Amino acid sequence: MWQMTLKQRRRHGELIGELDRLKKDPHFKVPDGYVPGADEAEDAKYVAVLEKLNTILEQLHALETAARERV
Repeated sequence: MWQMTLKQRRRHGELIGELDRLKKDPHFKVPDGYVPGADEAEDAKYVAVLEKLNTILEQLHALETAARERV
């Protein structure tokens, strides 16, 4: 079983908090019937949310990998 350091646990909590806030964003889910390319401003908002999600997930993965390797 791997364990995180205190600093890693704090960062993990911060990332989970960011993920929870991101889930509440209205652009987190693409509505049914949405046509990409119809409105470039809306497309940019969806892309920004997806990029932020990708960043958070990469940081979580790196943090959990580092915690596993520490043992």
